Amino acid sequence: MNEAMAELLSSLTESRRAHSIAVGRRMETVAELLPVGLRVDAVTAAYLHDVGYGHPDIGFHPIDGARLLRSLGYSPVICHLVAFHTAAEVEADVRGLDVGMFEEFALSDVTGLETADDFMWWADLSTGPNGENFTVDERLAEILRRYEPGSVVHTAITRAEPRLRMAVQRASGSM
Repeated sequence: MNEAMAELLSSLTESRRAHSIAVGRRMETVAELLPVGLRVDAVTAAYLHDVGYGHPDIGFHPIDGARLLRSLGYSPVICHLVAFHTAAEVEADVRGLDVGMFEEFALSDVTGLETADDFMWWADLSTGPNGENFTVDERLAEILRRYEPGSVVHTAITRAEPRLRMAVQRASGSM
């Protein structure tokens, strides 16, 4: 992690910063499985995936983070990975947000991007809220315990669970 990333993460809570750093480190362990041109971007995106919490604009951290990073000159791949991380579109839909906002970060014809997305979701879902190593089952259970039934996050995770598990399964099969 470089100084610019550390500065961006400094506005996060201590636990969210620890989570973000651990997700970045986890991505570093699998980055060599990605095409060479995606490796640095995937690692950078993993470190910065939750940066939107510390820089709110519309109040939806995946899009807030992607827009911030774009404004700072980060690559379209990094912005895509941050915007779409961990089934963000499902949570946007549960929040009643226009999922069309993701279109500004959609990319096509980037070889290996789907695998990078899967690795991002795996890294996020195998890292606890304070940076601990978790299994995906432990992480999903932890999120569902932390947010009460009927809340936006609980509902979104419940709806997204099949997609989340499929992405993690694909990532695990690539390792």
